[in-house]
Amino acid sequence: MMDFILPDLGEGVHEGQILAIHVVEGQSIKEDAPLLEVETDKAAVEIPSPCTGTVKTVHIKDKQLVHVGDVMITFNTEAKSSKKVAAPTFPQELKTEVRSSPSVRKFARSLGIDIATVIGTGSGGRVTRQDVQDATATPVESVVVESSPITTTRPANAQPTLKLETEIEGVQEQTEFGIVIRQPMSQARKAISKAMCHAWETIPHVTDCNDADITEIDKMRREFKDPDQPNLKLTLLPFVLKAICRSLQKYPILNAAICHDTGDVLFRQFVNIAIGIDSERGLIAPVIRNVEQMGVGEISAQLEQITANARSASFTIADTKGATYTVSNAGAIGRTRYSTPIIQQNTVACLAVGRARLMPWVVENEIVPRLILPLSHSIDHRLIDGGREIPFIEHLINDLEHPMRFAV
Repeated sequence: MMDFILPDLGEGVHEGQILAIHVVEGQSIKEDAPLLEVETDKAAVEIPSPCTGTVKTVHIKDKQLVHVGDVMITFNTEAKSSKKVAAPTFPQELKTEVRSSPSVRKFARSLGIDIATVIGTGSGGRVTRQDVQDATATPVESVVVESSPITTTRPANAQPTLKLETEIEGVQEQTEFGIVIRQPMSQARKAISKAMCHAWETIPHVTDCNDADITEIDKMRREFKDPDQPNLKLTLLPFVLKAICRSLQKYPILNAAICHDTGDVLFRQFVNIAIGIDSERGLIAPVIRNVEQMGVGEISAQLEQITANARSASFTIADTKGATYTVSNAGAIGRTRYSTPIIQQNTVACLAVGRARLMPWVVENEIVPRLILPLSHSIDHRLIDGGREIPFIEHLINDLEHPMRFAV
């Protein structure tokens, strides 16, 4: 008999929510076969079986909140496995030819597709959600991923009036005002909620909104050709990050932090920029380290890598730590222009980059069409005031409006 307990899931992670259980009582299983999936506030983790044997008792259920040290599964095994159960990484990869995230494997199972038959087009042959979708003729909008049976307590004659375009997992309930679907909040969303509330309640936010005329820098990036990297396509964001580094070098107070224990100001001698990226699990903010040492091309490559990692859950807890400044690339998601970005703990500023658009602009007393980029800059008013923030953002905008400054 062997009890399998939930192992240490990583630094600062003590609990998770059961996403999926791949075994039933009485089932035979081999060592390293998929056992269960757990979602923590950092990532979705697939945990393999620690032994070969028969599942005697499943002590958990779907959506249950579990803690490190809890008994998950009891096995009947003829011989004790010689394998030591190691703490899973984020995400835990199966020892097979297939490389994919737990969410993609879950999506494949919902479509009845053997993921081992899918050809991966992602980095290193990783199978992406689009690869799975391409392997079936079923439109993704018509698929409900492992939807739980919906029970209802509403009167027989009550009918929903809102016709949803997509199905929502959960349990229908009748309230005083109409029908609702109750759905547990994911562990990732709980963690994001907790962090956002703490930041908003403890940091006095002030947001400065500005515009930058990026017509010239946009023209320069579109015409840029690198003979050594013919496939390199530069976006605007690497230039924004480079301009931020130049401004932080001139105004280092924006790269500082307030010591929680003493109230001292900590001036960081390095620039680590967290980039807010929208993913299936919510907002992820992986960090690019030592950005001040990089050129625009290297920053572009780093952005491409962390974006792919965030959207495929191929990152570790360490990849989201150590930020000294934060950028929210809100314009990449939609038409948003100005916003109030929330400052991360241990930083004092956050820049939201909105969607650029052509606008009538006055240039040398003439109205001409120019490409205008909206910028929303939140600062921690405990440490930063207008006398420090305004010169910082002016320096950044001047860089974006005069791209030759990057060569100086």
